[in-house]
Amino acid sequence: MERYILTIICSLIVGFSWGQVYSLDKVLKLALEHNHSIKVLRNNVLVAENNADPGNAGMYPQLNLNSGVNYSSTDIKAEFLAQPNPVTIERDGAESVNGNIGLGLNWVIFDGLAMFYSYDKLKVLADLEDVKTRAAVENTLIQVVNTYYTMASADNNVKVAKESINITKDRVNRAKDKYEVGASSGIEYLSAEVDLNADSIALLNAINQLEQARNNLNFLVGNKLPIGFTVDGEVEIIEEMQFDELLQQANANNAQVLNAEYSKISSQKDLNVARAGYLPTVAVIGNYGFNFQENEVGNLLSSRNVGYSAGLTLSYPIFQGNQRKIRSQNAKVMYESSEELRLNAVDQLQRDLSNTWLNYKNNLAVLEMQERNKSNAEANFNRTREMYQLGKVTNVQFRDAQLNYLRTEIAIVNAKYLVRSSEFELIRLSGLLIKKEG
Repeated sequence: MERYILTIICSLIVGFSWGQVYSLDKVLKLALEHNHSIKVLRNNVLVAENNADPGNAGMYPQLNLNSGVNYSSTDIKAEFLAQPNPVTIERDGAESVNGNIGLGLNWVIFDGLAMFYSYDKLKVLADLEDVKTRAAVENTLIQVVNTYYTMASADNNVKVAKESINITKDRVNRAKDKYEVGASSGIEYLSAEVDLNADSIALLNAINQLEQARNNLNFLVGNKLPIGFTVDGEVEIIEEMQFDELLQQANANNAQVLNAEYSKISSQKDLNVARAGYLPTVAVIGNYGFNFQENEVGNLLSSRNVGYSAGLTLSYPIFQGNQRKIRSQNAKVMYESSEELRLNAVDQLQRDLSNTWLNYKNNLAVLEMQERNKSNAEANFNRTREMYQLGKVTNVQFRDAQLNYLRTEIAIVNAKYLVRSSEFELIRLSGLLIKKEG
């Protein structure tokens, strides 16, 4: 039964190895092009850019086409004073029709400069949305990086599990041969079979984890990767990263800090708009139209007129129940809060960068220790295997050396990926993960 399971597992591994190898750079490009969340974020930026229009801030005139017609049918009995005798008029269902069509113009030419502040705010909001999108895209790309290395780690676990099975299979064959010639009891053979079954289960779990990581990574790139694709597990560690340079870049380019700075500018524009409410509003109005009227009864039986009118209006609210004062006070409070949020973003950036730098240095130290440990574990395993073949060590001792060696193979690969993930997080915090086009 164990041999049958092993045959199935090895067949699966061969099938998985057929996939095309994708580098991290190519996967990141696919995510930028096809990730659904990133597409939505880009659409939000387009909406904000569309909103940043002078007309949306009230700077352009409003021109309206107005038209209407009224009809009435009325029973009339009217008596008019006349000489020598009054005149009486009676009419059932007297009809009356009047209508108009015209163009109306309304253009606010001065509102305390509120329209200009509003336009400036709309442009700031477009920049703010762009920065928010950049921050969200950076988080998505970091998720892609981590998922990529999770898959690479899972792929390495499959290889290690397969190697462990090959080692244990050799042990099973040796134990079986010794048992069949009567050189040993069946305990060693049964123990090797149990270990082979355990290794087979470990391989099944490793394959399951690999497939889940593959699905997760494909989801992040909009399912644009082919079935059975693989990733490149080789990594190059950046040795020349400097904390002071990263901090300098972060203060100038970090998306969260820029987000807070644009939010503060937006609050300043809101304060300016609120204060503009203390100034009068001047508007130009105009109208050009055609009016007509038809009456069956009355002094005016019909009329037609075409013409235009123009004027200038000034409005100054003397008292609005303290509404202007409240708006101005609240805008000032929000501006002060935006400054506190900006300072908090700067402090949070320094904290996050410092903690990530500590993790980065710690992961480098761990990697160095794991590399030394791997050479020792490999030498110990090779020596133990030789002694096991000579019958000088027990089955348990050989198994312990085998597991220690395989654990170090897994640990050193994971240590490399942790260092690489720390590097990407430092790059993200420094604001250099994504560079704006142009």
